[in-house]
Amino acid sequence: MRALFDWLLDAIAPRRCLGCDAIGVRGFCPECEAPSPPSSELAVRGVPVVAAGVYAGALRAAIRRFKYDGRPDLAAPLALLLAPAAAALAARRPTFVPVPLSAERLAERGYNQAALLARKLAAGARAPVAPRLLERRRSTLQQARLDARARRENMLGAFAVRARRTPAEVVLVDDVVTTGATAAACIDALTAQGVRVLAVLAVARTERAAE
Repeated sequence: MRALFDWLLDAIAPRRCLGCDAIGVRGFCPECEAPSPPSSELAVRGVPVVAAGVYAGALRAAIRRFKYDGRPDLAAPLALLLAPAAAALAARRPTFVPVPLSAERLAERGYNQAALLARKLAAGARAPVAPRLLERRRSTLQQARLDARARRENMLGAFAVRARRTPAEVVLVDDVVTTGATAAACIDALTAQGVRVLAVLAVARTERAAE
């Protein structure tokens, strides 16, 4: 049974360091080190943000490779970092909803990293996933290039719920939470349609984040 479990883990999360691709390591190698957990709690619009670690070091490198280096294969091992949190939420049978990309960004990247994470988390938690529940009404500037105030302004009215029938409760999924502006805009769009957001799951967040 143990051998079968290890084989399944290798199939979805090959033994390579997430930070540097060193062979024979699941997660992070000793040189890269495991991510540090956030030292404080964070909520956006009253919704708790649950992150696997601080957006720094090897975890930051892994996420950037996942997003910008054409590495959708990193979705499974990165999602494993959030598996316990997803399982804890699964008892309420929420729908997992990713933060959407604009059509232009999706075409450029070839995949939505948040959608890949949401699918993996939902599958592991045996919960439904709605990858197209939210849509971007308009293209926005890249958040990474903006300060906190500009990020909030950049996200105002950027999202909308596209479905006529909506789930009662959802878990919002993203790769990184920094200022919380993107999460806040998504939560606003969902709650305006009567959808309750139980939590925001993110692989990482900045140590000092503000809504």
